[in-house]
Amino acid sequence: MKAEKNLNKTLKISYKALFFSFALTLIKLLAGFLGNSTALIADSIRSFSELINELKKLLEVFIASKPEDWSHNYGHGKVATLFTGAGACILLFAGIESISLASQELLIFIQGRETEAPEILALSAASLTLVSREIIPLFSSKGKEIEGTLSGTGIYTRNAQIRSLLLSCFVTLGIGCTFLPGKNWVVTDSFIAALMSLYLLGTSGKLLYGTANELIEASLDEEDNKKIRKIINTTEGVTGSGELKTRKIGNGIAINACITVSDSLNIQEVAEIADRVENRLKTVYGEDIYALVKAEPDPGRNCSFRKKMEFSEEGRKENKGINTQDKMLA
Repeated sequence: MKAEKNLNKTLKISYKALFFSFALTLIKLLAGFLGNSTALIADSIRSFSELINELKKLLEVFIASKPEDWSHNYGHGKVATLFTGAGACILLFAGIESISLASQELLIFIQGRETEAPEILALSAASLTLVSREIIPLFSSKGKEIEGTLSGTGIYTRNAQIRSLLLSCFVTLGIGCTFLPGKNWVVTDSFIAALMSLYLLGTSGKLLYGTANELIEASLDEEDNKKIRKIINTTEGVTGSGELKTRKIGNGIAINACITVSDSLNIQEVAEIADRVENRLKTVYGEDIYALVKAEPDPGRNCSFRKKMEFSEEGRKENKGINTQDKMLA
């Protein structure tokens, strides 16, 4: 009951921050077009990327976090992945359009022709963005104060707040420089727009790369795989680990591991060791992960079962040889 109440409070705060971010994106886009500022248009696209990220987090709460069912055995995590990929494509096309516009203005300036300077409306909207950087973290801090809330519903991480604030300062400074005496200062708006567009293209590229990796079932990074193997190898009763397969499913992961145990253990003891490995993995990576642990006898030990198998194989070969000789004699 308490967890549900906290979740409702967190969602309410997230909706407010989502609406605020959408309004901010719209204001900057309109002010950029009406105020003749390419830099502000590029900054509005960046705000749109943040809006996509917030929508993804809400999507994870309502859809991606739903448990598996008969038609989705591994849950609904790919929904968030597909949404991220679609948003990255939109961001990519918007970034290409933005850098194209900025390049045209820079080319006009290089040719010595006069370019249109941004108006005070653009500078006012950029300044408003700086102030808003203090409002959105306020929503986020309130969300963190709620005990037991999901960590994924936070609107911004601290690193994202700092990066967003610095980029907003960057854009505001670029637009503000166009109001300095001298015609050459006008180019700062286009120059900042070009740099912002490159940032957007880089961001969309990273998102598309991550989405493609997840959709083609790419393994987790080397650091995570080493961490998982260390957890397995340090589990009581495990003598070693063999094949390890990992992949990402939305906000969760799937782990398929092979462990080696002593051949002197019975089936019940082996099952308990496998459960112990699975529980340790869930403690580190969360209860929602998919873990499949397969146990095999330690190849370094004398396995009586394996010996019997080898003996039976040798017996078959000998019998086969005897039968062949009998046929030849006949």
